Amino acid sequence: MRDYSFKPGLTASLIAMTVLPLFISLGVWQLHRADEKTNLIELQQQRMQDEPLILDAEQRSLDDIRYRRVVVSGEYDVDHQFLLDNQVYQQNPGYHVLTPLRIKGSDTAVLVNRGWVPMGASRAELPDVRIRQPSVRITGMVDRFPRVGLKLEGAEIPSAGWPAVVQLVDPARIGERLGYPVLPYQVLADDTAAEAYTRAWKETRLDPGKNLGYALQWFLFAAVALVLYVRHGIKAGTKAVVS
Repeated sequence: MRDYSFKPGLTASLIAMTVLPLFISLGVWQLHRADEKTNLIELQQQRMQDEPLILDAEQRSLDDIRYRRVVVSGEYDVDHQFLLDNQVYQQNPGYHVLTPLRIKGSDTAVLVNRGWVPMGASRAELPDVRIRQPSVRITGMVDRFPRVGLKLEGAEIPSAGWPAVVQLVDPARIGERLGYPVLPYQVLADDTAAEAYTRAWKETRLDPGKNLGYALQWFLFAAVALVLYVRHGIKAGTKAVVS
């Protein structure tokens, strides 16, 4: 008669103690990300219904006005523009054109994202983003600047010359380069803006379903690891039969 006992090896136990908490924590983190995106979607839908805000140089918190529709008037700084690198549209590499808009009645600017432009034949060939009409009244939506998963050293430093290429937008750095303050968020120009480029803001959708899928994947990995650990830890022996 067989007698079964659970006697996992030391190596298997160490591996299980490492991967199980890791897989579970990654799954929980993805659930939190899904919740965050769901909340952002609700906030975006709510604020897009509000009346447009007249944007001035007042230092408002991004949390207070993110996704708000705004109207801002002023003068484009036509000689000093920035190209945000590593922006992909329909699998094509390019830039987002960020143009400082000196807000009317102030010495402060906000960066207006005029849209996506494709990269040239080489990085040395920068796109022509000249502006013919500097005095504008722009309608758009407030949002944070794009983030990166891995920040490389010096990514926030604009390149020499104009337009200046930058990998990561740091408003303080941008302000230093321009010589005047810049608000800590961008305005995504809407379809009414003249002299603008591809503005696929609606295609940049928050997708909590993707994070839920990742969470399920990590929990499945944890379940498989646990099953394998238990299965290989069970040992079969012979139980003596007393007659």
